[in-house]
Amino acid sequence: MSLFVPREPAAPRRRALSRFRTALATLAVLGAGAMAPAAASAAISPQYDPFYVPPADLASHAPGDVLRSRTVPFHMSPQIKLPYKAYQVLFRTNDLRDGASASVATIFIPTKRPATGRRLVSYQTAYDGVGPGCRPSYSFQNGKVALQGVETLLIGSALSHGWTIVTTDYEGPYDEFGVGKTSGWNVLDGIRAAERFPAAGLADGVNTPVGMLGYSGGGQATAWAAELAKPYAPELKIIGAAQGGVGADLSTVLSNFDGQLFAGVGLAGIIGISNAYPQLGLEGKLSNRGRQLFKRMRTQSACISDYAFEYAFTKFKSLTIDPTLLKQAPFVAAAQENSLGKDAPQIPVLWYDTLVNQMGSHATNLKVAKQYCAAGTPLSFRTSWHEEHAMQAFSWPFKAQAWISLRFNGAPLDTNCDNLK
Repeated sequence: MSLFVPREPAAPRRRALSRFRTALATLAVLGAGAMAPAAASAAISPQYDPFYVPPADLASHAPGDVLRSRTVPFHMSPQIKLPYKAYQVLFRTNDLRDGASASVATIFIPTKRPATGRRLVSYQTAYDGVGPGCRPSYSFQNGKVALQGVETLLIGSALSHGWTIVTTDYEGPYDEFGVGKTSGWNVLDGIRAAERFPAAGLADGVNTPVGMLGYSGGGQATAWAAELAKPYAPELKIIGAAQGGVGADLSTVLSNFDGQLFAGVGLAGIIGISNAYPQLGLEGKLSNRGRQLFKRMRTQSACISDYAFEYAFTKFKSLTIDPTLLKQAPFVAAAQENSLGKDAPQIPVLWYDTLVNQMGSHATNLKVAKQYCAAGTPLSFRTSWHEEHAMQAFSWPFKAQAWISLRFNGAPLDTNCDNLK
């Protein structure tokens, strides 16, 4: 991973800052004074909260069925409660082995929404967690996760369009960070749950127009949902998916993070794979230091804002008793299973990418984008030449919302499949 970060021109930087100021103003205006200091209530961590426990008859329910619901507060920080009505639903989904599983979605209601013709946006947060305290269903109740403010700004901006928002704990109940089918199925079943939940007010049900948004880890989940939508949830009326900060090939991403500044992100990805594939026996192949580090990541530094820098320059082979572990056939197969490009989305896709990024993923992303085009995906693949991953997180999400708005309004799609290089 190159640590060189090209300087962003002044004008794009000013535009990005302007978008965030606009989002802040939107939250303040919509709140009509309600965005005032208010201490967060003591939310119960998911592993201790009975709301998260699925019922005994879980397998008798269909994917997307709502199992229970409750109202919850929506916090930007522990001191700032936002004015939107929020519900949580426990819903049936599937696990990686097609067994019955349950996850939680949070549904946000805009303060001003149309009486008819309502639209739903599935917004995937970049929670990238390897512990239950990072799940958005929990962190939105207390506002304690460091990146919470950024996500609430983006959700607030989306709500200002009058869209109903659903965001899921897409890693599932075992925090399977980086696992494709888990995240994609959870996103799609979260959409189903929102459409079936009466309080969400989506009277059109499966005919509700749906857009999907996400960046970084949220972009990864969005990309998987886009690929899996047709075979898994063909009844959904998805009008488009806008995804950014994606790494199409998992092995490439892990290799580029290993031993570099953001090595902790790669280690979290390995933990996510270990959570989903216990048959790999990764835990038993760690050294004493490796076991201690993994335990700490799961319990004390489980969220990306904690582990991103804490484990800088750590090499995974220094944590194992077998330095070739990630190159062995079982792990390579698991990484391949969780790499994009197996199915081409049959919905419009905006995929925004950077030439320079910490994942080293541009070449593999472009390869998958060309596969999408060859298979007929209506794709707009946009490369930023002057930004890296964190810079694009500021400049593009509002453009992505504008793109979704155009899709809702039936505007012609600007594809660039013929010009991909």
